[in-house]
Amino acid sequence: MQVPFQVAETITRKKAQYGRYIDTKQWDKFDQVALPDAELAFFDSDGSILTVGQSALAFSSSEAFTKFFSNFFANAQTLHMFGPGELEQTAPDEVKAIWGMEDEIIMKSTAGLVAVRGGGYYHETWKMKDGDWFLKFLRLERTYTKTSFMNRSLRKSKI
Repeated sequence: MQVPFQVAETITRKKAQYGRYIDTKQWDKFDQVALPDAELAFFDSDGSILTVGQSALAFSSSEAFTKFFSNFFANAQTLHMFGPGELEQTAPDEVKAIWGMEDEIIMKSTAGLVAVRGGGYYHETWKMKDGDWFLKFLRLERTYTKTSFMNRSLRKSKI
């Protein structure tokens, strides 16, 4: 079912806020984008769940998501960019969306010498609650990830 313009505009704006709130570390505003019981999971290009150390990047609440990433990104500079969304209204109070994305994470503690750049597609469900739209489900499926360890290259080339 075609998504009404105002609904598409609202969800697109909130998707932009999702990226901006992460990149600018405005974790206290994340409840303006996602429902408390939102499920968020992040997968590598081989289909496996991404992990950081022993922690799987799968969260059963927006609070768990923001708690983890506020710590993980505390010493990182990040940028999340999204392409135009493919939106489909599946019920009066539900929209499915797919967004192309690219991101970059630069670890500040390494003076920018360690960075991760990647891309893929977000598969999402947005729900209407109390007259507004919120993220209910998010699954990132990466198509590529490139990790740079410039410090190794610099040492080898003696630059």
